[in-house]
Amino acid sequence: MTALEVTRIPLETKEFDGLRRIIREVAGITLSDQKRELVAGRLQSRLRALGFTSFSEYLPYVTAEKAGEEGRELINCITTNKTSFFREPHHFTFMRERMIPELLERVRAGAPRKIRIWSAGCSMGHEPWTIAMTLADALGPLTGWDVRVLASDLDTNVLATAEEAIYDEISIAEVPAPQRAKYFQANRSGDGFYRVAAPLRSMVTFRRINLTAPATWSIRTHFDMIFCRNVAIYFDRPTQATVFTSLANHLAPNGYLVSGHSENLHWLSDVITPVGNTIHVRTGTVPSAPKSGVRPSARPRPPAAPARAPSPPARARLELPVVSSPSVPSSREVAIQVGGVHSSSQGVTVRTLLGSCVAVCLYDPKVRIGGMNHFLLPADIGGGDRSPASFGVHSMELLINGLMKLGADRRRLVAKIFGGGSVVGGLTTAIGERNVAFALEFLRDEGIQVVAQKVGATSALSVLFDTGTGMARVKEVGAEAEVVRDERRCLQDLARRRPVDQDITFFGAP
Repeated sequence: MTALEVTRIPLETKEFDGLRRIIREVAGITLSDQKRELVAGRLQSRLRALGFTSFSEYLPYVTAEKAGEEGRELINCITTNKTSFFREPHHFTFMRERMIPELLERVRAGAPRKIRIWSAGCSMGHEPWTIAMTLADALGPLTGWDVRVLASDLDTNVLATAEEAIYDEISIAEVPAPQRAKYFQANRSGDGFYRVAAPLRSMVTFRRINLTAPATWSIRTHFDMIFCRNVAIYFDRPTQATVFTSLANHLAPNGYLVSGHSENLHWLSDVITPVGNTIHVRTGTVPSAPKSGVRPSARPRPPAAPARAPSPPARARLELPVVSSPSVPSSREVAIQVGGVHSSSQGVTVRTLLGSCVAVCLYDPKVRIGGMNHFLLPADIGGGDRSPASFGVHSMELLINGLMKLGADRRRLVAKIFGGGSVVGGLTTAIGERNVAFALEFLRDEGIQVVAQKVGATSALSVLFDTGTGMARVKEVGAEAEVVRDERRCLQDLARRRPVDQDITFFGAP
């Protein structure tokens, strides 16, 4: 045997049975006896990375860690991630020539300029970026549109690749030349890699979602179109029923579900109707949730602010001293304004000024990672060219994603909420109360505990938040602060474009 040859670690039947039980439990994937060699091959490098010389050593290790990091690594190794841009192009032709024109017709009849699409099983990102290109081509300038694409997968490695959105020349060669020139930019001079353009990247949100566990999805919207192509081919029939029934439950009326050619959905004919080429339209009522615990996704109601966001007395104060991280000088500060989101693992002090806006501070005490955002309204009400992060719907997603990328665990996060003051008059809606109600509702639904708040004051607030300690200092600075005047001008401009009472919908965090 040469130095370059490596002895293959054999996988015995007993160990294979144990591994496929874990894979079935964690991911809902059912593996036949014929898949033993495939599993053995894909796990060789994993065993060597961990220093194991046999599967009998690896099996108890992954059994103990199946709900943690090693469970995710196991699934990452097993799942297949074959994908390409504009794969099965007839699906995108249908989207461009039928789905989008139908939406435009509803908009002309008075419906909101809003589109929601889910790429369920997005792999390395080719599918959601193709969806985004198709939307941008069909709609043109997106000013005034609220367009969001949710891209999900179980494999954390491919999700990282998808979100990075960088591809080589061979990968993008399959993209038609006009779209390639318009939507891809050279990553670095001469390195042969290209990145998806920023306008498309702002449209897509990435989430790790286990499709076989619908009760954990935490998705608070209905979709105009859901792509779930060749994802369920390894699921047994009961698991497929759970997955596709739950996906149908998240379709808007007349929304479309796109499946793979190997996935027969005739048993859902009372809910969805085939329109050809593995595309189905929702025409019926989705049956009761399967026994796995799927909860119906009802259309969210505008929050009842007075009931959900009780304001403390105007003079109530929350004074929490800022304690700087020992490794970072206390003078290191980052100032954010409306649309600002900042996360750090380095003990940075984040500063902002609030009127009716809200800042949510999140902190993971175990790894000492924290961050803060600053948003203007719960959701985009149309018009204007403000960043999506100016609105709570997207601002909260960006904050949680930023913290998780730094190593925080959303299950450990605690929150502090500031702002939402009654300081911007002249509008028909209590903006501050709505902002606070939205933040509390979002955090409650995500299971994030609120440990402190100062909301509903009659003066603007100065907020300092230390990302390394989770400590904050809040100070009232007066009702006529410049931030209040800026908010008043912006809100009045937005109010002229569309009423601010529209429903709030968002993608929940994983």
